[in-house]
Amino acid sequence: MRSKKVRAAMIAAAACLSFTSVVAPSATALAAGYTGLAQEANGNWYYYNNGQKVTSGTNLVQNEYGWWYVKNGQIDFTYTGLAQNEYGWWYVRNGKIDFSYTGLAQNDYGWWRIVNGAVDFNCNSVEANEYGWFYLRGGKVDFNYNGLAANAYGWWKITGGAVDFNYTGMAQNEYGLWHVVNGMVDFSR
Repeated sequence: MRSKKVRAAMIAAAACLSFTSVVAPSATALAAGYTGLAQEANGNWYYYNNGQKVTSGTNLVQNEYGWWYVKNGQIDFTYTGLAQNEYGWWYVRNGKIDFSYTGLAQNDYGWWRIVNGAVDFNCNSVEANEYGWFYLRGGKVDFNYNGLAANAYGWWKITGGAVDFNYTGMAQNEYGLWHVVNGMVDFSR
């Protein structure tokens, strides 16, 4: 009889150890009131708020390794795109804000100018990406714009929000009538 009790106790202890070794959060996460990211024994990173594991929603959360895209309470290392927190909109690559990225990136609201990882809502320019050169107003590509617009390289003929490199002819703006060659205003004529 004693051997059955000992065996039952050993099985129960083994089951408990097995369970806790798979999902136990770090000691920091277990601390009362802890808010932040913690890596569990299974290798995944989870977000805790006031000592409770978060299981829904999305957010950008900071720890000592950077800012991370958290979806349904867990860092999503597969996410690349734009995400928002209380500090603005950010470019996320492989689950982490990429502060080195400068370029154009797309989300459900359009294409946006990113400078050092952040959406630049003050950008009014002509900027490039792998698809071409585009007119930006308030940091967003304006696909409805037709006219002339400037950037650091000159003035450009914009059609449907994109530089029209095939256009040669005359174009007008509030400053006058201009000769355009291959999409760029030619000031020599």
